[in-house]
Amino acid sequence: MGLMLIVDDNVEFRTMVCDYFTDLGFTVEIAENGREGLLKAKAIRPDIILCDVMMPDIGGIEVIRGLQADDETRSIPVLVITGTFFDKNMSELFRQESNCREFMSKTVELSYLQKKVEDLTRKK
Repeated sequence: MGLMLIVDDNVEFRTMVCDYFTDLGFTVEIAENGREGLLKAKAIRPDIILCDVMMPDIGGIEVIRGLQADDETRSIPVLVITGTFFDKNMSELFRQESNCREFMSKTVELSYLQKKVEDLTRKK
């Protein structure tokens, strides 16, 4: 169906989303932090990236900007998914980045996430 990269330091969330999308036919790669996520994105050029905001090394905004700085990764759509509540200003900060297609909570229904992923991967 497509190649997805999940960049998230939360093992439970990564596993749940990985299993869900693997069952749908996606090939899913995992990165445990932002730095690894940038390296993997360049190496595998996924169809879509799910990225956390708060990670121990480099955060989601740095990942998004790092992807944009590289010709090979700048057009990959990114769905930012956070476990931390942020005000509207945080969401707006991410949405200003051209490759950030959505900003949502980790409590989002997986079926809603699936619809967003399918819509974005179909457009490629």
